[in-house]
Amino acid sequence: MWHQNIDTNIMGLGFIRRKAYHCSYFKLVGDRVIYLVLCVDDMLLIGNDKEIIQKMKTQLSSKFYMKDLSAANFILVMELKRYWENMKHWLSQRKYTKNIEEV
Repeated sequence: MWHQNIDTNIMGLGFIRRKAYHCSYFKLVGDRVIYLVLCVDDMLLIGNDKEIIQKMKTQLSSKFYMKDLSAANFILVMELKRYWENMKHWLSQRKYTKNIEEV
């Protein structure tokens, strides 16, 4: 029931649900794109424009209780790094693989 509520609200904001992964959505606004990924009670917003991400946070927080943890550095055992100047992102599971090696 919770997922149906959030799904309805997210789709109401113009997002399209991915067919392959039902907790992943995207929205195109001109040449800007924003992705929204849900994992249990966590949400990750990714996009190519900081302004559209901030607007989406405002819209979502008017519908749901949210705590903004600012830019994600780790999610689902992945390290994220952003290089805004050249619009590149870097993902790594180095810490996770190091922990596995130690076990």
